[in-house]
Amino acid sequence: MADNATTPSSTVTAPEATFAQGFLAMLPLWAGAIPVGIAFGVAAVSSGLGPVAAQAMSLFVFSAAAQLSVVALVAGGSPALVPLLTTVLLNVHMLLFGLAAARAARPRRGMRMLTAFFLTDGAFAVALGVGRLALPALLGAGVSMYLGWNIGTALGLLLGDTISNPRRAGVDLVAPLMFLAVLAPLLRGWPELLCALLAAGTTLCVLQWLPGGLAVLAGCLAGSLTGAALPVRGAR
Repeated sequence: MADNATTPSSTVTAPEATFAQGFLAMLPLWAGAIPVGIAFGVAAVSSGLGPVAAQAMSLFVFSAAAQLSVVALVAGGSPALVPLLTTVLLNVHMLLFGLAAARAARPRRGMRMLTAFFLTDGAFAVALGVGRLALPALLGAGVSMYLGWNIGTALGLLLGDTISNPRRAGVDLVAPLMFLAVLAPLLRGWPELLCALLAAGTTLCVLQWLPGGLAVLAGCLAGSLTGAALPVRGAR
């Protein structure tokens, strides 16, 4: 007689989240990406950067913090090397996200550069929120944010000086608050909460002496090391 019973060793693996799931899950964060993109576009016009160069930055740099900082530096007449170094420093923390994504999603060699380009902290968090970290969801979330950011930039360039500086209205707070809304569901217990608090506290402390990217990197390291030191949930 055939044995149809499930063996104790058999496990059920949850299906990977799809590109569409990642894309749609990121759409609520457009409420933060578009206003900040508008702020960047308006600032670029005011600084004299030029619409083509500004839109090209959003298309190829794809980093809100770096782009806003570069616009301020260009307006202040900084040497060309300073904006370049600023961009690198403000994005150095993405190394950790890239390592984690490569380990979990294991993209094929031909997909690594594409995944790295669209990878953002928001896309990483959203992809985790829709299931176990998978390449399709990660790419979907990244492409979604990319579209929202570039739409916001284009709107800012089109509106230009016809609107007041949106950063004065507090739009800089929108993106962090939206990111917190994505992060909150991932804090399922005290270990996750402890890691998040230590990461945030370390970032705020280091921010007093180092640029934002390095401060975030320090916070990520603090949270990661804490998580590695904590006992695995369910372990006996």
